[in-house]
Amino acid sequence: MKKTIENQIDQSSRFVVSFFVASAGLWLLAAALLAYIAAAKLTDPLFLSSFEFFTYGKIKISQANAFVYGWGGNSIFAVSLWIISRLSQSALRGTKLLYFAGAIWNMALTFGLLGILDGHMHGHELLEMPKVVWPALLISYSIIAFLVFVVFRSRRESVTIAPQWFIIAALIWFPCLFLFAWNGLEINPGRGTLQAILSMWFGQNIIWLWLTPVALGCAYYVIPSVLNRPIDKYYLAIFGFWCIAALAPWSVLHHLEGGPVPMWIPAIGTVMSIAMVFPIAVASTNFHSTAFQDIAKVWNYLPLRFIIFGTLSYTISSYIGVIFSIPAVAKITQFSIINEFHFNQRVYGFFSMIIFGVVYHMLPQLTGREIGTAAKNFHFWTSAFGIFALLLAYLIGGLTHGVLAQQPSLPWVTVIESVKPYFLITEFSFVVLGFSQLVFVLNVWKVLFPNPFSDGLPKNQKSFAS
Repeated sequence: MKKTIENQIDQSSRFVVSFFVASAGLWLLAAALLAYIAAAKLTDPLFLSSFEFFTYGKIKISQANAFVYGWGGNSIFAVSLWIISRLSQSALRGTKLLYFAGAIWNMALTFGLLGILDGHMHGHELLEMPKVVWPALLISYSIIAFLVFVVFRSRRESVTIAPQWFIIAALIWFPCLFLFAWNGLEINPGRGTLQAILSMWFGQNIIWLWLTPVALGCAYYVIPSVLNRPIDKYYLAIFGFWCIAALAPWSVLHHLEGGPVPMWIPAIGTVMSIAMVFPIAVASTNFHSTAFQDIAKVWNYLPLRFIIFGTLSYTISSYIGVIFSIPAVAKITQFSIINEFHFNQRVYGFFSMIIFGVVYHMLPQLTGREIGTAAKNFHFWTSAFGIFALLLAYLIGGLTHGVLAQQPSLPWVTVIESVKPYFLITEFSFVVLGFSQLVFVLNVWKVLFPNPFSDGLPKNQKSFAS
C-alpha cells in the first residue's frame, strides 16, 4: 500500500513524540501524588510531618512545577512537533537532538524539584527551582523549539493558519517571559515591589501565554480535522489571537489588587481583563458553533469529547476571571482559596482535558494501535467528576472564606474552621483525579509499549484521519 505524506510524517515523528508523551505521563502522576499530599496536609497538618521534605510549602510548590514544566512542558513538545509537522507537510528532522534535549529537560526538572524539596528554592512564582537548573532548561527548550521552527519554515504552503499561530507564538513567548523575568529578578534585580510584580506577572503569564495558546492551537487543529468541516467564523481567529497577545500580558496585573503597589497597576489589569471578553467570545464562537453542528460525532468520538470539555472550561474560567477582576468582587476573592478554583479550572479543566483528547487522537495515527473505548470513556467520566467536585469545593469554599475574612470581629481560627469541610472535598477530588490520570497513563503506555506477544493491531480498528 502506498504511503501518504501523513504516514511518512508520522513515521518520522513516531518515536520522539512517543518519548515526550511517555515523559509527560510520568510527570502527571508525580504531580497528582504531590497534589494529594498537599491537599491532605490542609485537612491534617500532621500528615507526613515527620519528614522534612514534605512540608506544605515545599510540596505545593513542587506540585505546581511538576505539573507546569513536567506534564505541561513535555506534552507541549509532543503536540507541537506532531501538529506543526502535519500542517507543514514536512517530516520531522533532528530526532536524535530532540531525544537529547528532552532528556536534559527532564533531568534538569528532576534536580530542580529535588532542590525545592531540599529547601533550595526561590520565592518567585514558578521560578522556585534552584537557579543552577535554569540554564539547562533554557538550552534544552531552545533546541526543541528551534527544531519545531525548522519544520515550520520548510512548510509546503506559505499560508499560516490558526493552529500554527498559537503554537509557534507560545514557543516564542516562553523564553521571552523567562528572560525578562529572570533579568528583573536575578540578574539585575529590581527593588521594592517591582520584584513582587515581576514574580506574579511571570507566574500568571506562563498559564496565559504558554499553556493556553498551545491548548487553543490544538483545538483549532483537531476539531475541524475530525468533523471534516471548517471552523465556523474562522476569520475571527486572527482577531482572537492578537487580542490574547496584546491583552493577556497586562490583564494578569489585576491579581495585585489590594497589594502594596500603586493603584494604577491593578487598574490597568482590570481594564485589560474586561477587554479579554473579546478573545474569549471569539474562541467560544469558533469552537462551539463548529462542534454543535455535529454534536453526535463530538459525543461519540471520545478524543473530541475531551477537547470540547476543555474549550467549554476555557470559556467558563475566562469569563469568571473577568468577573473576579472587578474591584468590588476582588475585594472578597483576592485573598481567598477561590484563586485555587481559577488556577485548577485552567490547568485541569482546560489545558489537561484538551491535551488528553489530542493524545488520544494522535497516538493511534502514530502507532497504528487504538486505545479501548471503555478505557477512554472511564478516564473521561472520572476526570469530569473529579474536576467538577474540585472546582465546586474551591468556588463555594473560596466565597465562604472571602466573605468571612471581611468580618474583623471573627477570630481567624473560625474562618479557617469554616473552610475545612471544603478542604476535605478537595482532598477527595484529588484522589479521583489522581486515579483518572493513572488510567490515562496506563492507556497511553499500553499503546506505546504493547505486549510483544500480541498479534498486532486490534480487530475492527477505527481511526479518524487528520
